[in-house]
Amino acid sequence: MISLDTRLSGKQLLLRESMIKFTGSPSNEIEICGTNARPLPFKLNRQLIKILEDLGISATAFERLQEDAVRKLQSSATSTSSAIDFIRLNLTDSATGLSSLLKALSQTEIDVTEDNFLRDILGALLQIQLRQLKYRSRIPVSDAVTLYGICDETGCLYEGEIFVTFNGDSSSRQIQHLAGKVAITRSPALHPGDVQVVTAVAPPDHSSLWDLRNCVVFSQKGHRDLPSMLSGGDLDGDLYNIIYDASLIPENADTPASYLPAQPMDIGRVVTVDDMTGFFIDFMQNDQLGRIATLHQVLADDEQGTRSPQCLDLAALHSTAVDFSKTGIPVGQSTGFANVNANLFRSILAAFHVLHPTGLISWHPAQVLKSRKV
Repeated sequence: MISLDTRLSGKQLLLRESMIKFTGSPSNEIEICGTNARPLPFKLNRQLIKILEDLGISATAFERLQEDAVRKLQSSATSTSSAIDFIRLNLTDSATGLSSLLKALSQTEIDVTEDNFLRDILGALLQIQLRQLKYRSRIPVSDAVTLYGICDETGCLYEGEIFVTFNGDSSSRQIQHLAGKVAITRSPALHPGDVQVVTAVAPPDHSSLWDLRNCVVFSQKGHRDLPSMLSGGDLDGDLYNIIYDASLIPENADTPASYLPAQPMDIGRVVTVDDMTGFFIDFMQNDQLGRIATLHQVLADDEQGTRSPQCLDLAALHSTAVDFSKTGIPVGQSTGFANVNANLFRSILAAFHVLHPTGLISWHPAQVLKSRKV
């Protein structure tokens, strides 16, 4: 992760030792994987909603946000200006140039919503957004933002403080920064401590942090760095969600998880093509990430919620499974996933017996009952 430091003079690129992954290459080119050209929107998901509920956030807050989202979608289907803004917002990263075309046409008297092609695009985007709301609880939050995280090189931020700066909407073009209590998290969040409450502050007037844009700056002071408290995050390109909607900020936060990283596999020789092929097959066979996330979602809907021992175990397993592609250590070898998985499956069966005293489970192949237009 490379950030701007206006205290440096001339043309300089300073790298930490940990940022140098390979040596010996004669190339002096740099490849850019992502930029902070604009702030990214933020949407809730089912796992995060459950964590916030366990931290004391009322269900009415989520219902209000969902109703607002539905109203905005309905407005996009009826208002010309709203429709243009909606298409541009959802196609900003498209390489087709359609977003730029709509921006230019919006400044003319041409009614772009009369075009059949654009109407079809609008209908498809509305359908996608409604499906995400209904089936995945992807609820947009206007008073929240997703930004790249970087370190405070100036040392002016203290423990529990962050500096959040981002561009305003395209019409105002103002640089905004937050002040006060905010909630911060990072995806994927499964542990109740993956949501922390911190204070957004403004750095001193002379600080070079004011020259930064569209990022969240973390303090380098304290007993533990804040990014590692958020699902084991770091500052090598991770995105962080900053929520400043007062209805979604918990009064208190749980103690964050502390997982010891799995030691990467060392084969003791030069890696060959056969090694890479074998690891790819091993990864496809032993990747348990989806299963763990699904089990966590099922068992979190209980009295103890995400604080239950089983959900805490699954959160630890999920952390190991996420790093499988980097460490080469599958979940089964590092944590005994088979035993935990068996216990969780028995818990699901016990819950089934409560709902169905007969305990009979019958499986039927899927059938197409009736086709309909969507």
